[in-house]
Amino acid sequence: MTTYLLRASHGNEYELQNYYPIAEKHDIHLVTSHHPLTDTLLPTHKLWSPTDLPEFPFRRQLFNRLFGGEQWLVGLNKLISGYGERQSDLNHLVIHTAETYTPYTHQAIELKKRGVINKLICTCWETIPHNNEKFARLRHWKQEAYQYVDIFHTPTERAKDALITEGVNPSKIKVIPYGIDLSRFADLQGLTLKVRKKPIVLTLARRVPEKGYQLWQQISRDLSHLAEFRWVSDAPYSQIPSILRGADIFFLPSQITPTWEEQYGMVLVEAMAAGLPIVTTTSGAIPEVIGKNAALLSNPLDLISIRTNLLTLIQNSHQRVSLSIKSLQYAKKQFDSLSVAKHLVNLYQKLYNPPHAIS
Repeated sequence: MTTYLLRASHGNEYELQNYYPIAEKHDIHLVTSHHPLTDTLLPTHKLWSPTDLPEFPFRRQLFNRLFGGEQWLVGLNKLISGYGERQSDLNHLVIHTAETYTPYTHQAIELKKRGVINKLICTCWETIPHNNEKFARLRHWKQEAYQYVDIFHTPTERAKDALITEGVNPSKIKVIPYGIDLSRFADLQGLTLKVRKKPIVLTLARRVPEKGYQLWQQISRDLSHLAEFRWVSDAPYSQIPSILRGADIFFLPSQITPTWEEQYGMVLVEAMAAGLPIVTTTSGAIPEVIGKNAALLSNPLDLISIRTNLLTLIQNSHQRVSLSIKSLQYAKKQFDSLSVAKHLVNLYQKLYNPPHAIS
C-alpha cells in the first residue's frame, strides 16, 4: 500500500509527525507546495502552487473568488498517473487529503471520478458546520466530497458532529486525535514543577484577535506585578520544548468569531506534554482536547473569569503542581504519536476491509 498525503502549503510537522512511525513501512509520501508551513521528515514531492507566488494585495481574495482558493497542486495529475504507470494495480494506492473545500481535495475527487484512483481519505479539522461555503463552487466541492470520499478522519468529536450536520453518513467518519512525539519533551517533566517567586506565564500563538491577543494585553498589564508574561509567535518547532522549559503556566485565551473557533490547539497538547498547568477558554474543541482535569477553563467572552483563573494559578503554587501532574498524565495517555500512528494504520486498512470496524 502506498499513501500520498496531499497538503499543499498546509504541510506541517505539528500534524504530520503522527505519520513518522509508519512512513517507511507503509510507504507514505507527502505532496506539498514549494513553501509548506514547515518541512517534515516524510518523503516529499514539492509541486508548484499559487501559494508559492510572491505576496500581492488581495491575492488570497482574488484566488478564492476566481478559482476556489490558492491551494492547488500543479502537476498532481501527472504525479499520480505516473504511479499508475509504475504500479498496474491502483487498488493499493491511497490518497489522503485534508478538508472538503480545498482545491487539492477537489483535484483528488476529480481523479477518483475519472477512475485514476479509487481510495480516498479526507482529514477534516473544521468544527463549524457549513463554514467555508461563501461561494457556490465551494458548496459544490463539499457536496462532491461527501459522495466520493471513502473515509473521513476527524481529530475531534466536534469536527465529526460538524460533518454529520452537513449530511455526511456517521459510518464514514472515524475520530483519531493527533498527538506529538512525547520523547521530545521528556527532559521537561521535572522542571515544570519548580516554583518561582514570580511565575512566568507563557503564550505560544499568532498575535491575532482570535487567539485573544488584545485580552492578553489587558490581563498582562493588570497582573504584571505578580507574574512575568511572555507571548511567543513564529518560533521554529525545534525550539518549542526549550521555550516551554522556561515557563510555569501556559495561557491561551482563544476567542470565537462567526467563522472561527479553536479547531484543536496542538500547542495545548505540547504544553500538557511539558507538564505545564494551563489556563484557557472553551473556544471550539479546546474542552475536548484538554480533558476534564488538565486546565482551568473559562467562557471566551468572560474576561473576569479568565483573569481570576490565571490569578489563581499565579498565587497558588500547590495548584500549579497539581495541574502540572494531571497535564503530563493526560498527555501520556491521550497524545502519544506512536499510539496515534497505529490507529492511522487501522484507518488505511479499513479501506480494504470495510465490514470490520476499527475500535
